[in-house]
Amino acid sequence: MKRRKFIKKAALTTASTIAAPYILPAGRLFAPTGARVANHVVFMLFAGGIRQQESVDQQYLANQGLPTEGNLMLNMLEGAPPSNNLLFNLWSPVNQPLTQSGTLFKEVEYESGPTGHYNGHTVAMTGNYTATGLNLNINPEYPTVFEYYRKHSDPAKSAINAWWISEGLGPYPSLNYSRDSNYGAQYGANYLRPASLFGDAGTQLANAITYQPDDVQRINRVKDLLDKNFHNTAEDLPGIHNTPENREAIKNFILDLQDQGQNGSLEVATPGNNYNLLTGDLINISAAWQVLDEFSPELTVINSINLDVCHDNFSAYLDFLHRADYGIGWLWNKIQNHPTLANDTILICMPEHGRNLDSNNLTDQNGLRAYDHTGDTNSRRVFTLVVGPPDKVKQGQVFGMQGNPAAESIDVIPTIAHILGFYEDIPFNSLPGRVLTEAFV
Repeated sequence: MKRRKFIKKAALTTASTIAAPYILPAGRLFAPTGARVANHVVFMLFAGGIRQQESVDQQYLANQGLPTEGNLMLNMLEGAPPSNNLLFNLWSPVNQPLTQSGTLFKEVEYESGPTGHYNGHTVAMTGNYTATGLNLNINPEYPTVFEYYRKHSDPAKSAINAWWISEGLGPYPSLNYSRDSNYGAQYGANYLRPASLFGDAGTQLANAITYQPDDVQRINRVKDLLDKNFHNTAEDLPGIHNTPENREAIKNFILDLQDQGQNGSLEVATPGNNYNLLTGDLINISAAWQVLDEFSPELTVINSINLDVCHDNFSAYLDFLHRADYGIGWLWNKIQNHPTLANDTILICMPEHGRNLDSNNLTDQNGLRAYDHTGDTNSRRVFTLVVGPPDKVKQGQVFGMQGNPAAESIDVIPTIAHILGFYEDIPFNSLPGRVLTEAFV
């Protein structure tokens, strides 16, 4: 029996032998403390499907039959880079590896449900496993971390304090709030897809060039909504509500972000601020920094998705893995030099799911085999990295090993709730995961 399930069963048995204490209206047994570990959380969904072998296990090309191992994630993990057979140039670390500034749960289990991207994102952002189908463009069944944060924080938080910044459209905009009747859009986050604001994607949108049928349908629905509500005020419309002052601030911010992207003055997450080195993931991380710098939100969730290229191009997957790692290190370095965020921000990084142990039948230009994520045991292996100031987060710890996971994917949301001080206000049994208490001082 797994330790988590054993503890739950033991707790239930013990509870049946004693008188039940008074249960608060929120559904929990004890009054909330309201104490915070930190005032800002950045959750980086290091996504697109990342295998343990090429990430925390640092095996590089060993699984391709080549005797070459090494660390491609020099900004996040400790370990020497590959000594030879490099497919691309490595970018120098921006600072010391993030594992030296936090706790690494090296082996984490994605226990149940399909290992699809939307499923993985939904699990990570709701703290509940789900069987929701891949690419289903509906809001999730369970409340998201944004809704928990905005509803249960005291005093209540406005939408400008919560941001969901994604690379990729499709179903991802639907993750800023759920279908739960007790939560919903009134507690959702502001959503931003930076690639739609500047760069080639922004140009295509500006010129009404569409991408695929799903996007056409989404655009038509938005147009229909706007046409029907042309004479209404913003408060009359469904969706996320910001105060008039915050709406104006966000509008000006987005316009300024577009201008910077078009005139080349935007600071980006590449060596030497080189725009030619940008990926979709790095555009996303770069714009996320602009949001953090401008608004200092208490809760920010960012994703990457370029690593999904591993389905047919293993060489590009390794390159994207290294570049996204650089972007995460770059972002943390910027946070450490911000007057509000420095020493008061905790960064959490986790892949939404892993990838298969065995390759598919495709090879890339270098003859390297590609990998899918169809639900085998290896595609349920991920890691979680919790980084923060030494007075808040324990430094240099590592937990878990293959076959003995130290945590689950559903543990991130309770952990964020603990950091921001509202975990005890969430209704009992809403979050089956646990707080990763061993990461904190």
